[in-house]
Amino acid sequence: MVLYSSAPIQRLVGVAFIDRIEECDFENLWILADANGGGVTYDELKAYVKGKRTAFGVMIERVKIAEVQVNPKDIFPNFTPPQSFLYLGPSDFPRVMCAMFPSQAPV
Repeated sequence: MVLYSSAPIQRLVGVAFIDRIEECDFENLWILADANGGGVTYDELKAYVKGKRTAFGVMIERVKIAEVQVNPKDIFPNFTPPQSFLYLGPSDFPRVMCAMFPSQAPV
């Protein structure tokens, strides 16, 4: 998962490697968030999933910080910041990785 930092930075700043996706009810999601540093309070999470029977938790294995913070418009000229997420096409991910990690790009 490519990480984008919103204003004022507005750059691609790293990659999160996903361990697994957990599907569960609110109480079990809170247990996961509380145990793993979910970044939200109990009340924030409860308000976010209000009215839903099922919730999903993205369990991050590790995060790799970009060598170079990349302006997404340099790769995607029509880029507009996503409100939540944006799918990358099969050829997009390697281009993004080469831009963020130039020392590891294939020669």
